[in-house]
Amino acid sequence: ASRESGGFLPWTEEDMTIYRAKWPLGTEARLMFDILHYTFLRLGDAYRFGPPHLRQIVRKMAVQIATEKSRGNTTVTVPVHPEFADSMRAARAAGIIGADVFTGKLVKDRVLPMNKKAWAAKFKKYAVLAGVNEPKKSCHGVRKARAEVAAYADCTESQMMAMFGWTDPKMPAHYIAKANREKLGMSGMDKIVAFDQSQSLDDFMPAPKTNRVRTSGGNGVVTFPGNFGKKA
Repeated sequence: ASRESGGFLPWTEEDMTIYRAKWPLGTEARLMFDILHYTFLRLGDAYRFGPPHLRQIVRKMAVQIATEKSRGNTTVTVPVHPEFADSMRAARAAGIIGADVFTGKLVKDRVLPMNKKAWAAKFKKYAVLAGVNEPKKSCHGVRKARAEVAAYADCTESQMMAMFGWTDPKMPAHYIAKANREKLGMSGMDKIVAFDQSQSLDDFMPAPKTNRVRTSGGNGVVTFPGNFGKKA
C-alpha cells in the first residue's frame, strides 16, 4: 500500500516528533511507539512482543520472533537499537512491562496480553491524542516510515528482507528504487548548484567605464554610466 494506491500512510518526521513530545520515555504510549519504530514489526507481531523474544546473539541483544504472517516459518532477527534499550529501561523503571508481553492490558497490577485489534486501537488513541490524527496513519505507517529510512541508509534488499520479515524481494526493491530516485534528484541538483556557482567569464572582464562629474558648490562626485552625454 502506498500514497498513490490509497493505503496506509507512512509517518513523517514531524508526526514522530510531536508524538514523542506528548509521550515521554516511561509511558505506555511511548513504549508502544518505540516497539514499532525500533523493531519494524507488523501489528501481528508487535502486540505479542515481549521479554521472551529477546535473545543474545554474538554478544548483542536482539529481537527474534517468528512472524505471524508467515505462520511461524519466517524469523525476524533485529539487534536492539540503543534508543530502544533506553526506552525499555525507562518502562521497566516505571513498572509498566509485563512478564510475557511488553505492553498489554493492566489487570491487578499485571500487564497481560491483549488481542491485536485492541492493541492497534489503543495505539491509535495515543496517536490522536498526540495530534497524529490522519485516518490512514496507524501502526503500519510507522513500519513503512522505517522501511523508507532503511532504503535511504543504503540497506541492501537482503538486509531489509531479514529485518522486516519479507520473503518477496519486490518489497525492499520498491523502497530502494524510490530512495535511489530521490537521492539522484538531490545529487543532480547539487551538481547544478556547483556549476552555477563556478567562475564565469565576467570574473575576468574589465569593469565598465564610468564618467565622473563634479557637482557645483561642493566636493561630491556623481558617477554616470560611460555612455552618458553621448548622442543617440
